[in-house]
Amino acid sequence: MKEKTQTVQLQKRQEVLEKIAKLVKQGKAKKETKELLFFLALLSAAILGRVALQYVPSVEPIIPFAILAGLLFGMKEGFMLGGSAYIISNFFIWGLQGPWTIFQALGAAVPGAFAGFYGKTRKIGAKEFILLAVAGTLFFETLMNVSGAFMGIGLIGALGIFTLPLYFAASLPFSLVHTVTNAGFARLLVPLLSKWRRNDEFKIVSVSKLDSGKHSSVRLYKSESN
Repeated sequence: MKEKTQTVQLQKRQEVLEKIAKLVKQGKAKKETKELLFFLALLSAAILGRVALQYVPSVEPIIPFAILAGLLFGMKEGFMLGGSAYIISNFFIWGLQGPWTIFQALGAAVPGAFAGFYGKTRKIGAKEFILLAVAGTLFFETLMNVSGAFMGIGLIGALGIFTLPLYFAASLPFSLVHTVTNAGFARLLVPLLSKWRRNDEFKIVSVSKLDSGKHSSVRLYKSESN
């Protein structure tokens, strides 16, 4: 009689654990879908923002969006958003695609990836978010000036190094505009950073179910906060 009671209890326990595992999987799937949709929304906003502002010199909001994606989702997402936003938007703006596209993509992808890495080490506030946007834009401008010097009109290979001072001097006003406006865009995006974190303060990292004879268990893990 005792063994029968224990068997019934174990069966009920296993049924409860299976229901918990099912709910956890459903919750994880919903969370992943929500993250994907939000990532696509950020990517679309970055692309549309650049296309809409193409006639305003040096105003391109892609880098702050790439940094936001990196902080929220990780290095891979930050890299993907920054790189793909420049590649896609170049189909719709004056100048289109060219050898400069790869440097533009890298110039935004690297800051996005770095933000994903840096965001894992500490919680990022508004001030640090803006500083990351400024640093990322300076990296972009430096990369574009160096690559532009080596791809300059009538200059090939190592001769491009002699045009570096000229490129930096000529692009300084545009670099300043790009840096200042990206700091402004980052400030506008701060509420998205804090709101997403409040809504996603707790999340499930993994679920493991162990079945061995009469024993079954489900283990839930709480993730570290962003």
